[in-house]
This record gives sequence, C-alpha cells and structure tokens, in this order.
Amino acid sequence: MEEILKLVETDVARALKVLTAQQKPKEKLTALRNEFREIQRDDRETQIGKIQKDKLVKSKNVVAVRIPIPMQNKIVSTATAFEVGAPITINPSEENDLSEEILRLWKNNRINSVLPKLIRLQKSELQCALLFTIKDIKPNTVFNKILGTNKNKDINIKVLENKNGVMSPYFDSFGSMTAFVWEFSTKNSEGKEVKNAWIYTETTIYKCSNSSGTLSFDEKQVHGFGKIPVVYFSQDKQEWFNAEKMIDRLEVTISKLGASNDYSGHPLLKLIGNVQGAPDKDEDGKAFICDIQIDQETGKEMRSDVQFLTNDNAPESVRLEIDNLLKFIYSLTSTPDISFDNIKGLGNVTGVALKIMFLDAMIKAQMNNEELNRPSIERIINVFIAGNVTSTNTKYKSISESTYFDVQFNSIIPDDLNTTVETLTKAVESGITSQKTAVEILGLTDSNSDELEQIQSEKETVVVE
Repeated sequence: MEEILKLVETDVARALKVLTAQQKPKEKLTALRNEFREIQRDDRETQIGKIQKDKLVKSKNVVAVRIPIPMQNKIVSTATAFEVGAPITINPSEENDLSEEILRLWKNNRINSVLPKLIRLQKSELQCALLFTIKDIKPNTVFNKILGTNKNKDINIKVLENKNGVMSPYFDSFGSMTAFVWEFSTKNSEGKEVKNAWIYTETTIYKCSNSSGTLSFDEKQVHGFGKIPVVYFSQDKQEWFNAEKMIDRLEVTISKLGASNDYSGHPLLKLIGNVQGAPDKDEDGKAFICDIQIDQETGKEMRSDVQFLTNDNAPESVRLEIDNLLKFIYSLTSTPDISFDNIKGLGNVTGVALKIMFLDAMIKAQMNNEELNRPSIERIINVFIAGNVTSTNTKYKSISESTYFDVQFNSIIPDDLNTTVETLTKAVESGITSQKTAVEILGLTDSNSDELEQIQSEKETVVVE
C-alpha cells in the first residue's frame, strides 16, 4: 500500500488504475439508477422498452403501449422500512463523557434519518458511502455555546452517491478496506469543469485534480480520524434481482393487455342490411329503423339488424398470469403486500398474529441487519469515536478502550401493548423475571433506572399512607 501511495505523488494515473480496479461497473450502476429513479425500461431484452416497439402503419407512427410498474421501488422501500424504518437505538457500555458525546453526534448528524437513505441507495444502486469530516467552529457562536466551552471542532457527515461521482473502495487480501477513492467534478472560478480524485487512507487525504490541465497530485492533508473516515455501504445484487424477469414479464403483460383494450376493449356497432335513422351519440331514447325486404328470387325475408361487437372471451389466462406473477414477485423478494385491499378486512389482530403475518419480511430484515447493516452502523460509531480521541476531544482517549455501543434494531410493526403488559406482569409476579427486566422490555421511557426509582418511590409513598 505504501508503494501505491508514493506513486500517487509522481504518477496519479497509474496509482488510480490500481486503486480503482475493484470498483463496481459504471454501466451497471447507471442502468440500475435509471431503472429505479427514472423508471426507464430499455436496458434488458425482456423489458417493455425492447419488446413493445413503435410501428409504422400507413405512413403513420403508432406508439406502442408501454406501462412501467415500479415494483422495484415497492420492494426497496418496504425492505428498507422493515430494517431501519424504526429509529435505531445505540446503548453505551457505560455512561461517561465520551458516550455522551457520541450520542450527541448521533443525534446532531441525524443518523437515524440518514440511514434509510443509505440503505435505500445500497439496495437500489448497490453502493453508497458516508463521508466524515472535521469542521472548525467559530468561537462565540450560538452553536459553540450549545456544544460547551472551548469547543472549536465538530464532526459532520456527507452522503456520497453514484449520481454525484465515482466511489472506489480498495480492499487488501484479507478483505479490509485500506483506501477509498472519491472522484467528482467541480467548477472553478471561470466556470470550467475540474475533475477531482481524493484518496482517503487511515491518516491522510491525497487530493488530485486536472486544474493544471492534466490529472496530477495537488496536496495531502491529515484528516484527523486515525482511520479511513468513510463508511462504505454495498451489496452484490439489487434488491429485486430474484424477481427481475418476472417484473419485466408483468410489465409486458399489462402493456399488451392495454394495447388489446385499445383495439377491441370497447364495443363496435355492426349494421346489417339497410339501417336508417342512426341517432346522435348524445341523443336520449336512441332508436334505429331496420327494414324488412323480400328476396325476389327465393322469397325469403332479409331483415336489417344492429349489433354490438364485443370480446366475448374474457382474458382469464391473462388475469391468471398477472395474479401468479404478483404472488411470486412478492414471495421471492419477501415483500408483504400491505395494500389497502389486503388489510381492510383484518379486524382486531393481536401483535403476535401480526408478526406471524409479516414473518417472511422480518426474517429477511433480521438477516440483512446482522450481515450488512450492523457492521456498517458499528463502523459509524467507531469513526465518531476515532475522530474524538484523535482530534476533537483527545482527553477522552483514556476511556475510549472501555467504551463501546450495542446496536439495537427496532421493528416498525406496532406492539400489542396490552398482551405484553399482561405477560410481563405474570412473569414478575411468578418470579420468572425481575421488575428491572420487565421495564427494559417495555421500553416506555428513555431512562429505565429513573423509571425503577420512580416505581419504588411510589410504592414507599403508598406504604406510608
């Protein structure tokens, strides 16, 4: 790694070729972003943009029916909500100045609000990142007074996403990220576009740009964290990958059904024989005059008639295909169909029954939280701690080794409070669990210790009276 970093200062192009070799394919990321954000459907051969083609009929261009159905957005949004839709709780191993500072940074940087965006980007565009910076705070400002006396530095965050630049993590043979490259464009004072490449290592930022005409090394700075100040969010496949072809087929089927309805979905009027007195379309009491004629040769009656042409064969097979496609799309992506039509008849469902109904989505969320989200969130906390002990609050270094946080993921499914209280009451009365554990499980207050003291105080008051 040291050889590559030395190369940055002499030959940036060669160094970047090595450091960006592990980046995800740009074409793939662009296609996913267009499919998810712009609802474009012309990347795969199975999509409506490729199958439903415009036709030239009698020198007139007939635009094909193309109806995109953003199931991708539904799948990603629902999965994100089950994982981090409810605010995450971080519990310190001990209460000290450092843990209070980390909780303040967590709140001030609105991490619980930023996380859903990060997870949504990860699921739809395969990657994003959270960049940490140390900002100088001017003295005698309101913000400075809130932070406390002699506070002159603070930690801020910024979300990096594919639409704003190119990110390239560099992993060693053990899978540890030893460098991170962020390539982006800015405008100089003359309005000319300048391409930048910033390389983050454990201690330093190497800044490169083409401001001089060619891409070259500009400067290096100590970022003040003691570890790479980036949390990289990534997954290998888009969230809807398992149902990708079925989503394409659903859109094609719906589009073809729409085209069929345009052609034959509305009844046509068929006139047989000599029909007179056709009424206006807005006329009330419509009537047709149908005459009767006798064939001079055969003597048979020839009656005029009026009929409507309709499609007598209901598209049952189309309806069956659509129903099956929707069923498998929801099932294979572990996405519950929580549309109004599906939940309006549930009635009074207990919390346990509700969780069983959403068990598939909850299992998926639990697996993703443990495999992907927990390491990322723990790294956010670790970068906050590193920034404190290295730059903003070096006096906390002595307590940093004993300070760690437990990450608790919370569910968006409402709890059945009555059932929980009844169960815990019986458990406490029978001696199976303690009152302290019961209060922690209920989680109705911010401070469990204060709640227990208040309960004990009220008990003593009742006894005295």
